Amino acid sequence: MHVVEVGQIVAGPTAGLILADMGADVIKVEPPDAGTPRRPGSLRSGSFFFFNRNKRSLVVDLATPEGHQVALRLIRRADVLIENMAPGTMERLGLGHADVHRENSRLVYCSLKGYLTGPHQSRPLLDEPAQMATGLAYMTGPPGRPLRAGASVVDIGAATYAVIGVLAALLERQTTGEGQHVTGGLFETALFYVGQHMAHAQLTGETPPPMATAQTGAERRRAAIYDLFTCKDGRQVFVGVVSDNQWRRFCSVFGMEDLMDDPRLQHNAGRAMEREWLLPRIVQAVAGRESQEVVDVLVRADVTVAPVHTPLSVLEDPHVTAERRTLPAEIGNVAGRLPALPYESNAYRFSVRRHAPGEPGQHSGEVLLELGYTVQEVEALARKGIVRVGTRPTA
Repeated sequence: MHVVEVGQIVAGPTAGLILADMGADVIKVEPPDAGTPRRPGSLRSGSFFFFNRNKRSLVVDLATPEGHQVALRLIRRADVLIENMAPGTMERLGLGHADVHRENSRLVYCSLKGYLTGPHQSRPLLDEPAQMATGLAYMTGPPGRPLRAGASVVDIGAATYAVIGVLAALLERQTTGEGQHVTGGLFETALFYVGQHMAHAQLTGETPPPMATAQTGAERRRAAIYDLFTCKDGRQVFVGVVSDNQWRRFCSVFGMEDLMDDPRLQHNAGRAMEREWLLPRIVQAVAGRESQEVVDVLVRADVTVAPVHTPLSVLEDPHVTAERRTLPAEIGNVAGRLPALPYESNAYRFSVRRHAPGEPGQHSGEVLLELGYTVQEVEALARKGIVRVGTRPTA
């Protein structure tokens, strides 16, 4: 499957990454000034090396007649085009859906925009303001301090949902022979995440409190013990006692049989009512042990527990270091490992066929030759600045 990605920063490249990891030949189209401060999304930063593996880079000036012809050649043989340019940009380049549909009616055209159809559809939007505008940041931060999530969850989510639409369109194409225009929206993705809270608000008629709110007593809707605790070595663990049986096992491994037998604490509602004095007991018990010991004893007791990692320390987690959990990556001049797509199949395994292109236009020569250009034509386009060729093309 051939995919053309006119993507930047996170959302577009994520959609391309998903299809590339699933085996598609993804050509990443970059502008002539890619890799410069004018195009921060194309700088070869750590993020770039994650979102752009298994792709080839073609640098071409789409605003020129010759560059436009290069794009049309790519599109005529493509199955999917991905773009997350600002509203109206692809149309100004003569590469909007209506334009390219005339060139390739089987093409599945995937756009990623700030908003889907509606009053705001022409507005630009980014990940963090999308979280603010939908109530997601309100639900994440403490009262009065809306906070974005610690990853580009809206960009990545919008791309993932859009790819679901792309795969459905490709399946439908087998019957109709026609492509579709599939659009993913950042605002709508964040709104989808908040749907559970919107439902609760409409059911009760009350605005839900942020999830970071430390509720106590009968108002606490989640598990009574569902908190961070600091251990003897200064590291933190998260403990979630989500059933009465887990509570009894938790008390047993920490030698708190008096709490196990306390009639006030037999069920979650009671434990929530008694948090004011109960939580300090648990804090004290956990603080007397090393973090790894706390994790180990609670895992053996089948109580929900998780160490608090950083993006660096998580690389040492035994599950992360296990076979198939990460893929090898060239991250600049560093040999590292990065996450694979988060699902498994019994029919195939994910692999890295190509590391992310270390320089813009690294594969321009080979791609142009595949499109039918001669070596001399490629060299002429490069001299004019229409394309940038990372290595000299050969016949």
